[in-house]
Amino acid sequence: MNSTPETITPELLTTAQAAELASVGERTWWRWSHDGTAPPPLKIGAGRQGAIRHSRRAILAWIQAGCPRIDGGAEA
Repeated sequence: MNSTPETITPELLTTAQAAELASVGERTWWRWSHDGTAPPPLKIGAGRQGAIRHSRRAILAWIQAGCPRIDGGAEA
């Protein structure tokens, strides 16, 4: 099977793509991923030029597990 850019599913997602996968808004996803509610973002590259991405696999596993807090803290 030949892959084209239209058929490739990326493993690393932008914040917008991660939010869409989780069915929430970008600001909500950003807050959740930074406060320990959801899987944390990954920084690709160094310095200010680095890109922030989110692991599709980690998000899907988190959803499958029932969206538990990643940091182990109490639910709000």
